[in-house]
Amino acid sequence: MKKVIIIIAAMSSLLASAQQFIDNKGNRLQTYPAVTAVNPDVEALVEQVSMQNLENSIRWMQNLIRDAQSPDALATQNWLIEHFESFGLDVSVHYFPCYDFFSRCQTPGDTLDAGNVVAIQRGTEFPDEYIVVSSHYDHPGPGADDNASGTAGVVEIARILSQHSFKRSIMYVPFNAEELWMVGSLPFVEKCAQEDWNILGVFNLDMIGFFPESVGALTMSAGASEISSRLWEYYRTVANIYVADIPTFRFTLGDSYGGDHMPFNMYEYPALYIGDIEYKSLHPCYHRPCDTLGAGVNSLPLAQEFVRATLASVAELANGWLPPQNLSAVPDVSKVTISWDETPQTSVYKLFKNNVLLTETTATSYVDTDVVNGAEYTYYVKGIHSGSGEESAPSNTDAVVCTPSLPLPYYNDFQTNTDGFMLQNSDWVVRMEGSEGNLVLSNTDAGNESIGDNYLNMIEMNWFSVPGDIDNITLRLSAAYDLHGMWLNAACFLEVTTDRKQWHKLKRFSKTSSWKNYEVSLNEYIGAPFCQIRFRLESNGADDRIYKKVFKMDDVQIDFSGATGIQQPQQTYFKDLVISPNPTTGKVNISTSQNIPYQISVYNMLGQRIFRQDDFRDGNLDLSSFPKGAYMIRVTIDRHSVARKVVVK
Repeated sequence: MKKVIIIIAAMSSLLASAQQFIDNKGNRLQTYPAVTAVNPDVEALVEQVSMQNLENSIRWMQNLIRDAQSPDALATQNWLIEHFESFGLDVSVHYFPCYDFFSRCQTPGDTLDAGNVVAIQRGTEFPDEYIVVSSHYDHPGPGADDNASGTAGVVEIARILSQHSFKRSIMYVPFNAEELWMVGSLPFVEKCAQEDWNILGVFNLDMIGFFPESVGALTMSAGASEISSRLWEYYRTVANIYVADIPTFRFTLGDSYGGDHMPFNMYEYPALYIGDIEYKSLHPCYHRPCDTLGAGVNSLPLAQEFVRATLASVAELANGWLPPQNLSAVPDVSKVTISWDETPQTSVYKLFKNNVLLTETTATSYVDTDVVNGAEYTYYVKGIHSGSGEESAPSNTDAVVCTPSLPLPYYNDFQTNTDGFMLQNSDWVVRMEGSEGNLVLSNTDAGNESIGDNYLNMIEMNWFSVPGDIDNITLRLSAAYDLHGMWLNAACFLEVTTDRKQWHKLKRFSKTSSWKNYEVSLNEYIGAPFCQIRFRLESNGADDRIYKKVFKMDDVQIDFSGATGIQQPQQTYFKDLVISPNPTTGKVNISTSQNIPYQISVYNMLGQRIFRQDDFRDGNLDLSSFPKGAYMIRVTIDRHSVARKVVVK
């Protein structure tokens, strides 16, 4: 199996990183297979989930105090490595610094000895499409339910699925340092976003073994923010088909406020929290020393069913026939051009307009001229399977208003109108405010009340063409905002698109600011026949976490002045680390494809460094003097680190 390395920046602080943003595509438009009945092959896999295996794994982990910074966390990391390797998976470890978010780090900024364990099962047809099954293995106590249970579930799913081939890749990721507030998962997801990994969905298992007797019959719950609503519907459908005797519901609060799924949501990857947190208030051992088998994990049958539901969802998605993806509708004068990605095994596409069949076509685009300027139209498409004749689930939808191009240069002080802007979500109010007039995105007319930390709201400018014979084009605006929440939740993004499929992030507004003037360069889009700008306010988390979110803008203009605007820093990561031969009897060749010196370190499996060289270059490393056994070789280039296990025999 080809080895894949994920490299991570050893940031000095996660807070500094969280104040930036990464212009990744994400997968917020992702749609999922239509699952309507039990697949016997998947059912056979579901039946292999062993309650005894789950209990054994939980029992092993609860005997260790797996604080993220402890030797027991390192022992758990190595235990996970051994299990994943025994399944034949490609395993690597991420390392990250301890950011002192709640003053819990022993040495803030230092890289922890135990990292995120990443095991990859490569897909046979679409290896660059990933499905993530995750958990966190750290806890400052026995942590049987939180979260030895979820980690045991990830190991059990990997044990079963790793023995079979799937079209798409599956990534199993037990994270460290979730209890420090997602300190491990955030840099991992930042890495995925930086390299624009195609992650279709994340199933995060966190606390799956407790159920209060007072509730009655077993139920299963999961949480999803707005960005993950399609993934949630897919998961609920599959869970209720394969675990039909235990109904699956959405958390009453919409999502869980904490969990390693949240950084994925922040970078626009659909991700679910799967677990018993719905009943946290009834959990007598939550974050207490009694979180052990019997008290913290009081329902192994529930844990088994959570794992079965997740395994079925992963297996169906890993082999499933997807609906057409990335549909977009691009407006023009008296027409709309709709396009979507070509879908394998699809003979014909059925295009719908305002829920009515518009046309059937074998092409992947269509020009709709039966439109009226100023009217709104919503489009989606379904595929017909070339073999079975089955109709797919719908693609994502796109709603547009037919308008002429916005004349440039453009200016609006909002004293008399909001011309040039289109509201895309009625949950927010667009209004004129004050004698000067400005455009306000808020949840009430007063703009002072707070709302739950789980929403998606956008406002778009009308589209425009950018002349090709100009030197500079700049967007200017004044803005004031009061945006509170966790990390990247508290933000308004200014984004631009040329196709309505991918919106590129140009500017991020966060926290609180009085009125300031901003300039953003649009030079990259000179000559674009279609260009559109939007403002996106999004938050992920539980509905009962209340934060104030108000964004105001004024004096918006687009002109051809010479301002250079805001430029985003470019980051470079080394893409690969290859160690061969492995196992070895002595010398190994180290290759990073970097023509620069770097630091290399060798650790034994107790986490003790036994060798270090700061000016190493790609080439041979002699391990013949080391005793026989397993070691970790870590390479660090410009504060970016990756490690791989090597065996000396």
